[in-house]
Amino acid sequence: MTLIEIKDALSRAQKGILQYTELMRLFAMVDVSDDAKFQRAYNAFYRVQRRQESWYRGYYSLMQSLKGKNSTFSDILDEIYRLTGRYEPSFASKLLATIDPSKPVWDRFVLENSGHKAPSYSHKEKFELAKKVYASLEKWYSEFVDSADGQNCIAEFDRTVVSDFCFTDVKKVDFILWQTRK
Repeated sequence: MTLIEIKDALSRAQKGILQYTELMRLFAMVDVSDDAKFQRAYNAFYRVQRRQESWYRGYYSLMQSLKGKNSTFSDILDEIYRLTGRYEPSFASKLLATIDPSKPVWDRFVLENSGHKAPSYSHKEKFELAKKVYASLEKWYSEFVDSADGQNCIAEFDRTVVSDFCFTDVKKVDFILWQTRK
């Protein structure tokens, strides 16, 4: 990734970075299972839409119950399915990354830019495949953050983003990958 591509991605990410900062400040202060301001901010940032009320209730109750706990993508993916009847790898990762910002987000641009591919929603083993993809994504981030390209991304994020909020290295790279379009 070139410096120009990194700067371009960070320029496009500025609004999202501000939204994320506010979202995470709210997360630390409120009961997310019933705080409408947090839920609106989360829904706007992660583009959660067109879900039934029972989905939102289950999702945010799960998020609140997992605050401060060590959770895994696999457990969250399974629990969302149990609560909602839906296969939601993207939203499982977003919940996990909210309770543990050192975890990556499953997003089509992040997957593409990290060389990963989501399993088909119709695949009979999609849950197990998604868990393997996420584990591979975590490994990729771990290696990328330590690489020269990863360090360039992190350094440029630190130069560009003026904030008193503490971003993890994974989140810094995440914002850049999220806004890198091929």
